[in-house]
Amino acid sequence: MIDKPEEIKLLASGQSNQALRLITGTDDYVLKRWRNEEVFAVDREREVSLQQQLAKLSLAPEVLDYHTGQGWLLQPYYKAPSLEQVTLSPLIKATVLAETLAKIHSVRVDVPTWSMADRIEHYLQQLQAFDAPSVTVMRQQLKPIASVIDDWLSFPVLCHNDLSMNHILMTDPMRIIDWEYAGIGNPLFDIASTIKINQLNSGMVERLISDYEKRTHYQVDRQRLSQWCEFVEWLNKVWQHLFRHTS
Repeated sequence: MIDKPEEIKLLASGQSNQALRLITGTDDYVLKRWRNEEVFAVDREREVSLQQQLAKLSLAPEVLDYHTGQGWLLQPYYKAPSLEQVTLSPLIKATVLAETLAKIHSVRVDVPTWSMADRIEHYLQQLQAFDAPSVTVMRQQLKPIASVIDDWLSFPVLCHNDLSMNHILMTDPMRIIDWEYAGIGNPLFDIASTIKINQLNSGMVERLISDYEKRTHYQVDRQRLSQWCEFVEWLNKVWQHLFRHTS
């Protein structure tokens, strides 16, 4: 157990977590309070197992304690800015994103795979109970880009799937937080997600792709990436609808 906090600060509040900073007389922690596991199909035991493995590689914060029944995880607080907060040029930030993606995609971990097709169907079924007309429209919008889903495990690597610049801490070495959506999947989805989440401009996108290819020797199919970007935009709309109805 930790000492009673002298100060508690809200760090972030998102779809599946609320993050609190707990400051004691001697230590600094982050308490993640979980929520909406069923709605967003988040497996907390898998999340914890992955974070524990990555912490050993200094890629993620150490898991100090957790309780799935009570819905929380405790990890250290790092007094370091995020990539979003540091003063760097946009192109340098794109390079850091490329390096981070390349590092994540090169890691070998012991986690079960999951199906993107099943995950999408789960989201739409959850939303059906709140807004059936929107689900009908969303299914129609998905049809022209649905072929990318068949590629989900065509080149399986570890993907973060939510790599906001705010999730990259500029520690030494850098640590990445918020792994609840991570899993084995297609690197193009992870790249597309990174592009859309961070709202990268065309110059940053080109730098990201170029630097990623140099570090991984993986040739990015620009046309397929564009289709994945369309899919990510569609998926983000589904998430936003779900969050509105569950918050």
